[in-house]
Amino acid sequence: MKKKGIEIAGGEAEIFQVPDVSYKTEYATEEGKEAAKVAKTNADFSYKILTRETLVEYDYYLFGIPTKFGNFPAEWKSFWDSNTGGLWAKGSLHGKIAGLFVSGAISGKGDTEMCIMNAMSTLVHHGVIYVPLGYKNAYKELTDVEDVNGSCAWGAGCVSGIDGGRPPSLSELRVHQLQGKAFYDRIKDL
Repeated sequence: MKKKGIEIAGGEAEIFQVPDVSYKTEYATEEGKEAAKVAKTNADFSYKILTRETLVEYDYYLFGIPTKFGNFPAEWKSFWDSNTGGLWAKGSLHGKIAGLFVSGAISGKGDTEMCIMNAMSTLVHHGVIYVPLGYKNAYKELTDVEDVNGSCAWGAGCVSGIDGGRPPSLSELRVHQLQGKAFYDRIKDL
């Protein structure tokens, strides 16, 4: 939906994913392996893999992150820790612009907001400028208490359910589209 929001506003977007690392650990418990297996059945692995070169090539990013206990998952952490140290040392990402959107297993803003704040730490160390969703364009959706909506002022979000199988609600999809459009409207003249 971010891509659609950007395209509605007249922009172009590509979707990438960080490399999967869950299969690499010999220390995973059987429960952990089973949870990863269930999550993978709901995942779409058809996207191109994000690389450090991709980060340098692009100037604007909307990063989507699934939350893991209020933080980003191992794949996200592994990607940034193992691929961007040299970029950080050179300031290669300094001044680039990003927004974030997230998904969380259960309703409640705490885990999604914490995930975005924790991810911002990584972006700030690289000098990436953060553009939040805010309330201006999604006030109605963000203040509606009748429907489940994982979005917050920090960025759009969705509640995915414990097994990752809950599809985003129409309200959540609307906020994602609004964030994509608002993000592109902010950057298109830069």
